[in-house]
Amino acid sequence: MRRKWPWVLALIVVAGTLVAIQHVWPLPDHVAARVDSEEITVEALDVFVAAARRRQEDADRESVLKGLLENRLLADADMPKAEQETPSRVGYDRNTRLEQQLFRLIRSAYTEPLNRAMRDSGAIDSLAFLTAPMALDRNLLAPMLLLDQKLYSTMTQQQKDAAQQFVLARYRFRGSQEEQALTLWDLYRRQNMQLKVQMHSLNLDFIREAVKQQLTTAFVLDWFEHSSGLSDESRQIVRRCVEDALLREARLQEMGLLQDIHDDNPQLRALADRVTADEVAAYYLAHREEFTRVEKVHAYHIRLDSQKEADKVYAEIAAGLPFADAVERYSRAGDRNHGGALGWIDRHGRQDHWSRALAFVQPPNRVSRPFRSPQTSDIVYWEILLVDARETGYQPVESESVRYRASNAIARQKLQERFHKLLEGRRKVAAIRINRRQIQCESC
Repeated sequence: MRRKWPWVLALIVVAGTLVAIQHVWPLPDHVAARVDSEEITVEALDVFVAAARRRQEDADRESVLKGLLENRLLADADMPKAEQETPSRVGYDRNTRLEQQLFRLIRSAYTEPLNRAMRDSGAIDSLAFLTAPMALDRNLLAPMLLLDQKLYSTMTQQQKDAAQQFVLARYRFRGSQEEQALTLWDLYRRQNMQLKVQMHSLNLDFIREAVKQQLTTAFVLDWFEHSSGLSDESRQIVRRCVEDALLREARLQEMGLLQDIHDDNPQLRALADRVTADEVAAYYLAHREEFTRVEKVHAYHIRLDSQKEADKVYAEIAAGLPFADAVERYSRAGDRNHGGALGWIDRHGRQDHWSRALAFVQPPNRVSRPFRSPQTSDIVYWEILLVDARETGYQPVESESVRYRASNAIARQKLQERFHKLLEGRRKVAAIRINRRQIQCESC
C-alpha cells in the first residue's frame, strides 16, 4: 500500500518553463482559469494550494495553477488509448491509482477538518465504522484466494465471480442512513501484485489492515463528497485535475522521463545508442569535471594480530592517539620503523595486495576501521589504514565509462527537449485564459 511518488508534488509540479499565462477577457470571479473549454474554479484550485502548503509554506495560487495547467495541456496531448491505460510501475490499475491519489490530496488539503470529523464520529479508527464483524474465515476465503501455482498467478474467473458476491465487511459512516458493503473483489482489485500475494497466502492480519485502509479511504472520499463544502462542479474539477496528473505521468513514462535509474528505459537506451563519438567528445569537454578519477594515493597502515587488539588501537586513535605513534607502538608489520608507510599507490599498484586496493578507495585524512585479511590468506591479521594524500586525473575520453555516462546524459537531454517541444506545441494551440485578479488575491 505504499506509493513511491510524493503525489502532492506530482500533482502540482512547478517547473521553470511551464505555461505562459495569457491575458484575454475577464473570466467569472469563481473561475481561476480556462483551458479551451475546461475550467478550473478558484475553490478547486485552493484544494491543491492547501495540499501544496503542507510541504511548502509559501506555495501560492499562481505557482500551483501553472502546474495544473501543464498537466491539463499534457493530458490533452495526442496519446493512444493504450498508453493512457498503461499500468503504473507499482502494479495498481488506473481506477485504483485515481482513487489513491484523490485520497492523498484530500487528506493533505483537509487534514484538520478530517481529524475533527473523525473525532466527532466517535471512532477510534476506521474499523469502528463496521456494522458487523469482518468475514475473516480461512475456510470461507480459501476457495476464492488459494491458487494452483502450476496454472494460475491470479484469481480464475470462477474465483472472481465468487469474490464479487462475498461481502468481507459492512460499514456505515456517521450521518449516513445507507449501509455500505466491501466485497472481497473490491479489496482484491485495489492491491498491487505484491500485496495480492499476501491475500493469496491467506494472511488474515494483512487482509484486516487492508480493510482498515480501504475504510479510511472510503471515509475521506465520502467526507469530500458530502462535507467538504465544495460545489459539485469544483469536486468534479478536482477529480479531473487528479486524472490529468495521472495522464501526465503516463505521458512522461511513455517518453522515458519517469523511469527509476535502475529500471530498464528503452527510450533512453535507444537514444543513447545513437549518440555519436563527436557528441560524446563535446559533452566531455563541457563537463570534464564529471569524469574525474583517483590516479594515486599516499597511505600508511597498522597491522595487528587480532580483532580485539585492532578495535583497541582504533579506539585509541579515535580518542586522540596520533597515527604515527600508534604505528610505532602497536604495528606488527616490518615497516613499523618507517611509520607504516605504504608509499604512493597508483591504479596499477593497487592490484598488488588487498590492503593496497583498500587504501586506494579510502577517503583522505580519515583513519579506516580495522579490516580483516581475506579468508584465502594463510595468515590472519587486521589492517588499519590512513590515506594522507590523493591525486586525481580524468578518465580518457575514449574509455567505455565516459562513453556510457556521456551518451546517457546526452540522451536524457534529448528526451527533455522532446518533452518541452511537446509542451510548447500544446501551449501554442490551446486557448488559455487566466483570472489574474483571483490568482493574485489569496483572500478574494
